[in-house]
Amino acid sequence: MPVRVRYELRVAISSTSSEEKDLGNIKRELVTDREGEGGAWKTLLAGGATDVQIPLDSVAEVHLLGIITAPKDPNQDPSNVLVRFNSITGEQRTIAPLADCKEAIMFFTTDGITSLHASNAGSTDMELILFVAGD
Repeated sequence: MPVRVRYELRVAISSTSSEEKDLGNIKRELVTDREGEGGAWKTLLAGGATDVQIPLDSVAEVHLLGIITAPKDPNQDPSNVLVRFNSITGEQRTIAPLADCKEAIMFFTTDGITSLHASNAGSTDMELILFVAGD
């Protein structure tokens, strides 16, 4: 049974804090009914954890992947989360928050992801919210 996927991306970059959006302003919304499975859930990645396999629910091949990271305790500073796709020897990607932000976001459409492994580069326990759709 297909699932509906709707996502919106909005990014504005301004040269001052008055947000005149003079350096960039992008808004996109896309909808598809052609993905077979999907869902969203939260998981915990302990401080210092290495190469933990993160379940992809019932999705065999990921076409949309979103990961939001934030400290479990909002009073702590966030740690970078390192992810690898398809094996623990795959190329490593870092999910790191911007300057004074507590959350970090990785979001993309792709194909060929069949497994996800995560490591916590710091000592802060991190929550991961995953959004996954695919076949």
